[in-house]
Order: sequence, then C-alpha cells, then structure tokens
Amino acid sequence: MARYFFHVADGEITIDDVGTELPDMDRVRSESVRTAGQMLSDGDQSWQGKAWRMVVADETGTIVFGVNISVDRHGL
Repeated sequence: MARYFFHVADGEITIDDVGTELPDMDRVRSESVRTAGQMLSDGDQSWQGKAWRMVVADETGTIVFGVNISVDRHGL
C-alpha cells in the first residue's frame, strides 16, 4: 500500500506529515471526501463562505487528488 498525505489550504496551510496508507486511487478519493466532510461536520472549517482546499499528495510529493470546498450561508 502507498502512503498519501492530506494537506489543507484555508488561508493557512496545514501539512499532513503523517499520511495514511491506502490501497488505490478509489480509496484516496473516498478518504478525501470523507475527511473533508468530517472536518465540516466537526466545525474544523469555517462556514463563512470562504473556499478551502484539500490536496492529496503521494509519497513523492506529487498531488494526485484535490477537493475544493465552499459553503455559502444564504439568508443568514
């Protein structure tokens, strides 16, 4: 299994220096979306309409996948 690193850019850069071992790109995509959703539900990311991005890099530092998030609070 390869190790993948889930970095977050939300005005600040948070580097994942531990990573997660995953067997294939399908699991990388699933884990990216699951992790981003968990961060939102835990309140780790702002709901102020600010965009943020999670990028996933492999062990060589090559970005293999990205998730862009923007949440707008209409009418609030």
